[in-house]
Amino acid sequence: MTRIMLVRHGLTFWNSMGKLQGNSEVHLSPDGLHQARLLAAHCPFFSANAIYSSPLERAQTTALILASRFNLRVETVNELREINFGDWEGKVLRELAQSDPDNFEKFFKHPEELKLPHAETFLQVQERAMGALNKICDAHRDEKDSHVIIVSHGAVNRVILCALLEIPIRKMWAISQFNTAVNIFREDDGHFTVDLVNSTAHLA
Repeated sequence: MTRIMLVRHGLTFWNSMGKLQGNSEVHLSPDGLHQARLLAAHCPFFSANAIYSSPLERAQTTALILASRFNLRVETVNELREINFGDWEGKVLRELAQSDPDNFEKFFKHPEELKLPHAETFLQVQERAMGALNKICDAHRDEKDSHVIIVSHGAVNRVILCALLEIPIRKMWAISQFNTAVNIFREDDGHFTVDLVNSTAHLA
């Protein structure tokens, strides 16, 4: 059995501004760095076999702070990167409600139907993220009582959780993912059991 802790990266300046980050490189803010350090200090896992991360800097920085707790190196997995928002990258969400109202409504009410110019769909993100998760699980299947940490992004974490809970992407926004949110689930012979979703107890 493998226990997996799926983490969202710490707060960024764009998070605070309500900007869509997607594949853009954005630094953690001082508050985001503090969040990551609190998670490292109060991590639900007392040991870890490996730490995997999206290649984007905000996730990498969060993962490196966690890795220092366990004296591990961070393994980068490209398939864990955030959704590519295409023409929406860097745009402020509330402004899109005025400039692109049809897609804005679809974004929240029917994300499974959203197809932005030069962007990925949420289904494409789910397929690549679950492919990465399954490979990670395969790599640790022969280890006894394995503990693995994955650091990724809000949309990626949501679509992974949708897949694990067997709920449609249409309901992805019903799953909260705060900055440095902790999700814990178990994998046993290809079967997943979700134990914890969107915990920020470490920030208290």
